[in-house]
Amino acid sequence: MFSQVADRRRLALPLVFPCFGGLWYLWALGAPERLIAVNAGALALGLAWVVWGRLPSRPEIRLALAALGAGLLFVPLLTGPDVGGVARWFPAGPVTLQSGPLLLPLIAVLAAREGSRGAAVLALAAIALALQPDAAGLAALALASAVLGWHHRNGAFAAVALGAGALATITFHAGTLEPQLYTEGVLAHVAERTATWRALPLAALLFIVPAWNLTMDPQITRAEGYALAALIIGLGGMAAIAPFPFPLIGYGAAPILGFALALGASARRKQIRVGEFVELWDRVG
Repeated sequence: MFSQVADRRRLALPLVFPCFGGLWYLWALGAPERLIAVNAGALALGLAWVVWGRLPSRPEIRLALAALGAGLLFVPLLTGPDVGGVARWFPAGPVTLQSGPLLLPLIAVLAAREGSRGAAVLALAAIALALQPDAAGLAALALASAVLGWHHRNGAFAAVALGAGALATITFHAGTLEPQLYTEGVLAHVAERTATWRALPLAALLFIVPAWNLTMDPQITRAEGYALAALIIGLGGMAAIAPFPFPLIGYGAAPILGFALALGASARRKQIRVGEFVELWDRVG
């Protein structure tokens, strides 16, 4: 049990490194304390889930949960808020959670090993993101689907990748949202306010460290690791070229919680049965 907890702590590294970099960014560049507290609180909740969280291991249940997650992406269209022609958020008390970064990582993990059925779930998610509209989420979903199509040699994932990519292009300039300081333009903000080179380690924490850990950690299947790495690269890449929210290193609880949910749902997690726990307790005693 103790080694299992230690393994889960290691699994949290793709989340911890960029999030701590983001907290440094918020603190060093004078962000309001409320923003720092929101990100820190989301990280604490996320780490608790990564270490102790469980989801059922049966494929049919996991696929049903993925479909439920894709269905939940439609909820903001019905409930709002609608800001500047965009409806992407779940109200959560004092904060709002953007639906794509919150749910996409979990959907991708749960669908990654399911072949054409998983591709169908991702297609449903793409439709919801197009209606919100969320070009960054669509681009990330397209990249993840392309990687899964290559990994599985599956044409259904490739078709989803092409469709989501086309929808991302169509919706790229949709909405009239104003860029928000500490959320969009993070790397440019760091380069502008400090020595330019200091933006490079932050970029490395966002792109290189998570991608490396997600694709190399033996606790995550290759399909899941590739999908999550593609999502973080897609979301971060879109934020680097256009005014979209930076995941993990910028202000926003949704991507922190979303990637934590996905890491905690890794399919290779083993549940400790009561008999195994008793046996372990007897050995310790």
